[in-house]
Amino acid sequence: MKIVLNVFFLFFFSSFIFGQNGTLKIVIPNIPTGKGNIKVALYNKSGSKGFLKDLNLSYRKKEVAIKNNTAVIIFKNIPYGTYAVSLFQDENNNGKIDRAPIGFPIEPYGISGNKNTIGPPSFNDGKFVLKSSNLSLKIILKTYLKRNF
Repeated sequence: MKIVLNVFFLFFFSSFIFGQNGTLKIVIPNIPTGKGNIKVALYNKSGSKGFLKDLNLSYRKKEVAIKNNTAVIIFKNIPYGTYAVSLFQDENNNGKIDRAPIGFPIEPYGISGNKNTIGPPSFNDGKFVLKSSNLSLKIILKTYLKRNF
């Protein structure tokens, strides 16, 4: 019986040490228009090759409403590790980011870290480490080109 209790406590406490999870809160302030919604993809290292290319490789996805020119996204129960976020404002609710004929995004978009890049950002441009029970990120939307709907 003593061995069973020792094994139980070993597994119980090792889950706290090795299997820790946290909550990620993403705030998008100052959204110029309240049109549409915000679509968010959270990528971990194993899905990093799909960053901005393949939503099926994202770790989690969400769609949230815009309220008072702000959007708040909360991902709960996220294992500690390295991640990157990509998001865009789907102003016309067509489910995809609209682009100009030359490929530039027309709808507002953003990545974690808010890094300015030449060309499409990579996972490494937006990566961050979740290593505490709560992490809050602020992502600023950017627009290359604008069109009227």
